[in-house]
Amino acid sequence: MRPEDWVNPRLNFVYSQGPPVGRTTLGEHVFCKLLVDEDGEQVPCRESHATSDREALKQRLRESRRESSATRALFEKTLSLYRSYLVLGCLGPASDHPPPSDIEDREDFAWLVQMQKIRRGHHPEVTCSGRILLEHDYTGQAFIRCEHFSTKLGGTRDHLFSYNISNGLYDLDYLKALFSDDDDAIEEFELAAQTDGFGPLVECSTIANFSTIKVNCPCEHRNNDGELLLAEMVRLPCRSTFRCYEPIEEYRKACPRVLVVCRGEHTHPIPLPTKTPPSIRAELFAILQSLDVDLADIMPRRLLRHTLTQAYLQKRLPNVPRPMLADLHVSLANRQHIKSYITQVQNRCFPHGTGWKDEDEAESPYTDSPVEGADGREVVRLIVCMTPSSSERLARARYLQSDIVFKRIAGFLEFEIGGLDESSNLAVSYCRVYLNRQNAAAHALVFAKVEEIVLEDTGQSLNSPDELCGILQWAGDQHGGQAKGLGLHLQSLAARMPLGRRDLHEVNRTLASLTPYDHLRRLFRLCIVHFYRNINAATVTDSVKKKMRSLVCITHRDFEGCLREIALEGGKAGADWANDKICSKFALAAICWERSLIPKLVWQTADSTTNIIESLHFDVNQEGKSCTLVGGVRKGQHFDKMKLQTLEAFELTGVHPSYKTGHTSDNILSRLEKNNDSKANDRMLSTQTRAAVDPANETGRMDLAKATRGKGSTDDRYAKALETSVSTIGKGSGRALLLLPTQVVAQGQPSG
Repeated sequence: MRPEDWVNPRLNFVYSQGPPVGRTTLGEHVFCKLLVDEDGEQVPCRESHATSDREALKQRLRESRRESSATRALFEKTLSLYRSYLVLGCLGPASDHPPPSDIEDREDFAWLVQMQKIRRGHHPEVTCSGRILLEHDYTGQAFIRCEHFSTKLGGTRDHLFSYNISNGLYDLDYLKALFSDDDDAIEEFELAAQTDGFGPLVECSTIANFSTIKVNCPCEHRNNDGELLLAEMVRLPCRSTFRCYEPIEEYRKACPRVLVVCRGEHTHPIPLPTKTPPSIRAELFAILQSLDVDLADIMPRRLLRHTLTQAYLQKRLPNVPRPMLADLHVSLANRQHIKSYITQVQNRCFPHGTGWKDEDEAESPYTDSPVEGADGREVVRLIVCMTPSSSERLARARYLQSDIVFKRIAGFLEFEIGGLDESSNLAVSYCRVYLNRQNAAAHALVFAKVEEIVLEDTGQSLNSPDELCGILQWAGDQHGGQAKGLGLHLQSLAARMPLGRRDLHEVNRTLASLTPYDHLRRLFRLCIVHFYRNINAATVTDSVKKKMRSLVCITHRDFEGCLREIALEGGKAGADWANDKICSKFALAAICWERSLIPKLVWQTADSTTNIIESLHFDVNQEGKSCTLVGGVRKGQHFDKMKLQTLEAFELTGVHPSYKTGHTSDNILSRLEKNNDSKANDRMLSTQTRAAVDPANETGRMDLAKATRGKGSTDDRYAKALETSVSTIGKGSGRALLLLPTQVVAQGQPSG
């Protein structure tokens, strides 16, 4: 044993150890002839002893592997269902009906006493105490209901009612006998089961380790009076004792050994190895603490396949192929056991939990903020994640995109502001905001907090509502709360301007007179990908969809007339679509430059989609979804830090984040190739579908052959261009970049 990592091996024994226990008092030492130093001299030792205390484990392995017949499985499932209804009851709201008059009946009272022991002193939740009945409807189908459930006028429907027992998965005859207390029928079923070696009348062979938390046997039993009961587990003593001799601290380097002596015969088989030795437990804790940002959300299954776990096990157990935690110790095959250790480490690392902290000591500078909502004042829980570096980049940004998603953190929404770094052609997240509301007031609060942080970090405001500098365009989807919240924020900024300040776009108006939607006309752009996607999902004709798409333009020959035609020709769906765009008060100006006040050059230069922010959402979702709040925040911070480090590396050393040059042509070329491939593939799939529906159609077969040839021609041109590029490797001056697919660079040859 290592003196610096001393662990008494007695703690590793699977045998539970209890009283009588004892040890030598402090300052008093004993000597053992077997524990000597390098010179053969006996070293002072500390003696401790304990008594083995384990229940009898008769026929453990044989009983755990007992064979089960289909008859036995059906019988046990049916009886367990009845027992579960007895234990749980109705679970509906507490009834005002008086308790049954026979509550003092001996059998009922005994059952209540058993239930109280199971709860181990915990007070149960107050629920309905009505009797559970098995009845039949007018078709003869059986169902279970609480006696207080009623479908009549004025009756209660929030009590137990279920047809599950009539799904053919239970023995209805046995259930009827149990619910109706038909002793003769019950005895007939259970005596037949006893003859086959199962049921509540046979002798029970259930055993468990002493350390189990079980109070009652999981199997159903009947006492001598024929009453169904929840039998208690009985502890059986073992008189074997353990005596341990270990050197005192100052002599452990000289004698790094421990002697353990067991006296007395064990009157039971070897217990199950469900207890994890302290040394193995310490290794598992070290693995968990090394997970860093993954610790808050780690679960047993994720821990088993985590790369850090696999790397540690391969180093720790080099001779075991694909080692698992159970190879460290078999007790770790129990995932609930692993979960208990995960919880211990999480409680140690996150003493306030992994969710929202209600205490005033919360580390986040922005916590609960009251805002005016549609239903009055409501509290918005808000966490803003930004760094001084991201504040500086946001202050320099000209084209922004934002979006709000709900998948990444359970119970919270994630609002993100991002953009494209033009020099590196890299999508960058400027800030992440976690909140529990998504109305306009909540978004306005978000923009105000972000503005406040940027001003604190950089000393300058994000954007002035009447300047042609700062943010030139803000792209988003048709989320009404987000758009109006941005407009409200810009309106609040305009209110801080000197009274009478004129608007640059409409000089006859003052900034103070502009509404939130007036401000959006000067800044906001709607994502055409979302816009087209909604058009494709609309239940209107293709001609109407074409008119809908025509609204996305620089100028339109008859914008208002086109809207009227959509409403008239598109039926209810078309009218609803047009009204939705009009009632939003910002969508139409956000898709047509002619109706907005964004400078034309800005409109033509900026992105017409929110693909950048969508790609950022996609990337960070790879770090995990449905995270806890702490886990999601830390993973988001880690992801953003990696992005910023990549960007800073490019700015300092010129190293690109990919093999692409970062030029605009890369994006345009990639987009055109994707669109071309997508259209060719869609044409081929369409003709294949038509050919499958009508195989005798000659036109369909010709179209399929043409589409297949078109796709094949595209693939051939790609392969030929790739072959030409590969052939030039090593033949040039090295001054011009050669861009090749990643898999080709790795293999050194074109893929087929």
